Amino acid sequence: MKSPYSSPFQTREFFQLYNSVSNLSAEVFAVEDSGDLKSLCVVTIQKEEGIKAYFSRRAIIYGGPLFISHDFETGEFLLHHVYLELNKKVIYIEVRNYADYSKLKSLYVTAGWMWMPYLNIKLLLKDNSLNHVLGLMKYNRRREIKLSLAEGATFRDANDISEVQNLYLILKELYINKVKLPLPDFDYFLALFRSKLGKVFVILHNNRIIGGTFCFYLEHKTIYTMYYCGERNYHTKIFPTHLSILAAIDFGIRNKLEFIDFMGAGLKNKEYGVRKYKHEFGGELLEYGRFRKINNKFLFIIGELGLRILKLLKK
Repeated sequence: MKSPYSSPFQTREFFQLYNSVSNLSAEVFAVEDSGDLKSLCVVTIQKEEGIKAYFSRRAIIYGGPLFISHDFETGEFLLHHVYLELNKKVIYIEVRNYADYSKLKSLYVTAGWMWMPYLNIKLLLKDNSLNHVLGLMKYNRRREIKLSLAEGATFRDANDISEVQNLYLILKELYINKVKLPLPDFDYFLALFRSKLGKVFVILHNNRIIGGTFCFYLEHKTIYTMYYCGERNYHTKIFPTHLSILAAIDFGIRNKLEFIDFMGAGLKNKEYGVRKYKHEFGGELLEYGRFRKINNKFLFIIGELGLRILKLLKK
């Protein structure tokens, strides 16, 4: 809670969650000086199933390491040991920043990390009402949300495992038919539901789940929309995906959180359809970027090529 870079992704609970589900794990590194923690980093280790595991081994640091201050010596020491420990275990290491790490950019670059100008969108919730936030949205987004609510669609917390499973099936169908990217197994989403860091919201119409959101959040800080979805072409006047985001916004306002973080808006100057969708909720477009360290260039190229081929085959 002392670090300006605090997020749920650098907590003990998140570390334990990733070590409790299939095909995922996590390691934690910290720098200590005279009994005081100076920096800390939870690194998630991810891979696909079967033969694809060898070509998809990657380390993702969500939110970025925690630092008490902009201490370059501590940061250099931390990054060096993360690299030494993971160099032979994963093909690449990627830091996905959800805060402004620009003051530490030269630290990464000097250590051989590549800067990538990824964008993000954050919406201020602190001291705002739901009506005020609705007023910040693009006209069509606000109109479609009001239409959905007028037609009787509602949102609330998921009550039990069966509701989480119903939502997961909608999300899985979306990833198979449209997103065409790997999706964690159900046990990941169940662990999220059971975690004190996790929130699962469901969208209902006529007592039927038609969408929802899987989020992580940190008290007094930020809620993160990790995954969200809605049944496609469900109703001409109901937009379940919009309400999935609204549910997280409503929770953040009621629990006095500072922001909702949309967790990525693609590479700067590169077309990314989801960016426009996220931006229409009224948030600010920010260039927090990512840092990447490639440990095995040959396997990295093979892995990227394989992912592109799989996406083409799924079309």
